[in-house]
Amino acid sequence: MNNKIKATLVSLPLLFTSTSYAAMSEMSVCNDCSTQEIKTLIDRDSSANIYVVDFVNRTAQKFTSSGEDGSQPIAIAMSISELNTINQRYEYRKTHLRALNPSSK
Repeated sequence: MNNKIKATLVSLPLLFTSTSYAAMSEMSVCNDCSTQEIKTLIDRDSSANIYVVDFVNRTAQKFTSSGEDGSQPIAIAMSISELNTINQRYEYRKTHLRALNPSSK
């Protein structure tokens, strides 16, 4: 009985971590991109939310696209959980990314 509880407690964090990876939207790496390059990158993607990762400037941004052609992508705030998930995904690069929120531009 006691071993089943321990096994459950050990497996729960693994389950939640894998669920958060599956729930993440498309991630694109665009190092030292201009605003126009980011817009082009987002226009090619069909996801509602797109994460743009920049390893040169060590930043991560979250954008939403309205789906209309020619419309500007909108930068939206990223949660701490989303930033942690991105940092875990790119942990092998030994770089800690920071969120570049719309108000910090």
